[in-house]
Amino acid sequence: MPEEDGPIRPPLPPRLARRNRGGTLPLPDCGSYGNEGFFHLMTRWSSMLCHSCSVKVFLDLATRNRWVLLAAAWLAALSLRGISIAISPVLPLMKADLALSYAEAGFLFAVPTLFMAAFGIPGGFLADSIGMKRTIALGLTMLVAGSALRAVPGGFLPLVIWTALLGAGMGVANPGLTRMVKDRFPDLPGTATGIFTSGFIVGATMASWLTFPYMVNVSGSWRGTFLVWSGYGFLALLIWLFLAPEQKSQGMKHQHLSGIWQDKTVWKLNIIFLMMNLAFYSMASWIPTYYHELGMDLESSTRILTIFIITGLPSGLLIPLISDRFGERKWWVIYSSGGFLPFFMVMMFFPMLAPVTLSTMMGIALAGTFALCFALPLDYVEPSRVGSVAGFNILVGYALTFLGPMALGGVHDLTGSFKAGWFVVIIFKLCLIGVAWSLPKQKYS
Repeated sequence: MPEEDGPIRPPLPPRLARRNRGGTLPLPDCGSYGNEGFFHLMTRWSSMLCHSCSVKVFLDLATRNRWVLLAAAWLAALSLRGISIAISPVLPLMKADLALSYAEAGFLFAVPTLFMAAFGIPGGFLADSIGMKRTIALGLTMLVAGSALRAVPGGFLPLVIWTALLGAGMGVANPGLTRMVKDRFPDLPGTATGIFTSGFIVGATMASWLTFPYMVNVSGSWRGTFLVWSGYGFLALLIWLFLAPEQKSQGMKHQHLSGIWQDKTVWKLNIIFLMMNLAFYSMASWIPTYYHELGMDLESSTRILTIFIITGLPSGLLIPLISDRFGERKWWVIYSSGGFLPFFMVMMFFPMLAPVTLSTMMGIALAGTFALCFALPLDYVEPSRVGSVAGFNILVGYALTFLGPMALGGVHDLTGSFKAGWFVVIIFKLCLIGVAWSLPKQKYS
């Protein structure tokens, strides 16, 4: 071929040829068709195919299909709850190995919740300023690092430090999930919230079922289970980084903080979330002991608690979906909370009358309220402050959660019976219903 016609260029593969109709893709020069030149061309073509087709398809899928993004958020939610709960099944092993007191062991279990509450507001401001992708990625990174470092040999103090780190990561990441719903699911906030909060339930269930004995047997020790869980969290982090779209920084206004603290509606949302958590943790803490004192063996009484938690999964998905369909989410909070009370009162006075059925119905009602509490800020807060208010909810809703089990236990100490103590839970639920009733008409969803 004459020199003026330019260097020889091989034809593009069919998939790239279709994409190059406008002549925008670079064509590599061949030079001579020696073995090295041909191999070089094939390598470059393969690289372009991978970059322009496979990877771009996945990224475009996540950008255009919000349900793929929600699936990545669900995996993140599962790791957030699973890693934090994973310490509970191996706590007796840790106590024996490190010669911990009961107070020290209990403190280790409480540390993640305390630091999640403390970092809720910083996480909320990050979600509103730098966006959901970076905020959730930062939280997951802290979570994975804290979980992995707990596997490093050491005493009580290093365990507290690394557990605090993963708890802080939970606080940073959680508001980002609510921010994601507001940004990508403004038309289906309840449905999307119900889906990602189901990840919390599945994560807690997996942690309680799989950590001991299965993960202990596979990893060889209680420390090894933390590495297994950190490996899952790292996988969830990679998937999130790969699928979540980049967002421009939105900035943050200084007056937002004072506006949040002074907003009466925001405080009502905080109280609703707190009352829901107080009721749940009071029951989760004492249901096994309650039935054990009534003569049920410990394994069976613990199974009652597991049923109470896992049966909430369908309602946590269905009730928010219904609230999207019919609107005015506050009424669905009231309905689900009111539906909880009759079954709870039967458990108080007739606990051995179908305990499995009672725990199932209470779990269904309580899980619906749990998912709706995460969706409520989307109805009453302007879009630019959703993440910050979600962080405020986490601060108030989790920092004081310990008061519920403590109050119920104190009443039991005074009266010698759980029957009087269960009235504390009724007070929590009645307070929740009253505050939800006083919420104004929703503004934004």
